[in-house]
Amino acid sequence: MGLEDDLKARTSALISQQMANWVVEIQRAIQGHQASLVRALDELGETVARYDEKVDEQAISAAVADVLAQQPPPAAAADYSGLKASLGALDKGANLSEVLTHLVGEVTKHIERAAMFILKNNAAVGWYARGFDHNEVVKAITIPLTADTVFRVVHGSRHATRGHVSHSPGTGQAMSRLGGEPQGIIAVPLILRDKVAAVLYCDTAQEEVPPGTADLVEIMVAYAGKVIDVLSAQPRATGPAPAPGGTSPAMRPVAAAAPLPPVGETGPRGFPAESGALRPQSAATVFRPPTTPPLRPAPAPTPPSRALSPEDQKAHDDAKRFARLVVSEIKLYNEAKVTEGRKTRDIYERLKEDIERGRQMYHDRVPTAVRDASDYFHDELVRILAGGDANALGSM
Repeated sequence: MGLEDDLKARTSALISQQMANWVVEIQRAIQGHQASLVRALDELGETVARYDEKVDEQAISAAVADVLAQQPPPAAAADYSGLKASLGALDKGANLSEVLTHLVGEVTKHIERAAMFILKNNAAVGWYARGFDHNEVVKAITIPLTADTVFRVVHGSRHATRGHVSHSPGTGQAMSRLGGEPQGIIAVPLILRDKVAAVLYCDTAQEEVPPGTADLVEIMVAYAGKVIDVLSAQPRATGPAPAPGGTSPAMRPVAAAAPLPPVGETGPRGFPAESGALRPQSAATVFRPPTTPPLRPAPAPTPPSRALSPEDQKAHDDAKRFARLVVSEIKLYNEAKVTEGRKTRDIYERLKEDIERGRQMYHDRVPTAVRDASDYFHDELVRILAGGDANALGSM
């Protein structure tokens, strides 16, 4: 072996020996650190256990109880039973007049005074009131929609408005005939056929109508409008079904949704700055009938000599229903004229324009074959307007 090879061999052996020694030392060091780490973990666990033993559970419980005691009591669950009962009462109305009467009666369970005004001829005409010193006086009140009152505001904005009566002197003056000293007021539109057909006015001795009460009134008025819309599409009966071609005496008339008078001058959505600050509500919530005599049903027409087919029977039923709607609407908006006309036996002369307009609507809506078979429109004029006495209509 040469010198060079001998040096390489001895050098490699020495390096290998040293590396083996280093590995042994490193392993011993690692084992020593591992043992130290295990001891440290054991000591830490013992320390944590001692801390757990020092926890004062009673102090923690007392602190939690103290925090809970400082919290406000939970709000009581809302009670909607009164609103539910009121909506159920509205749903029992068989025609427009009954629904509006029930509405006023139900509203006065939540606010002291309420009056319904029908919009006609660009004015709000008093129709029915509850809770006032002089309820019947409302029928003599007519408020032009051009006057600076809540009626103009509601008609123009189509939204409810509430505030203090001092913010609308015109309203206070117009309603003063009903007596009392109102403070907070609210006016809510009744929308039928997408038109403002009436306005429900309410007031209270409080400084303002509470928001919760205002919401209830709005809900009831909106629901009454939906009930009337349903009545306009489907009449209700309390007795047996009518015979073909006839009308059961138990069938109560169903009034149509009110037509809107020509729109006149209306104000902005709120009072002018100088008149106060009544606030429009969000665009967004037991009964006695008015003191008018009940209608007397007229005798049922003589049924056709032959049985009607289901299609023909439906056409006759639709014609009778539509005639009731139109004539009931005429009566609703002209009760005073109807009452006087019955006494003087000249109803037609007093209401000629409305009757002929209604007759034209009936003519346009009802098929010729049905009109030729029975004049249901005239039957309803006698039954509803004349109270069953055809002579009360006068010369036609």
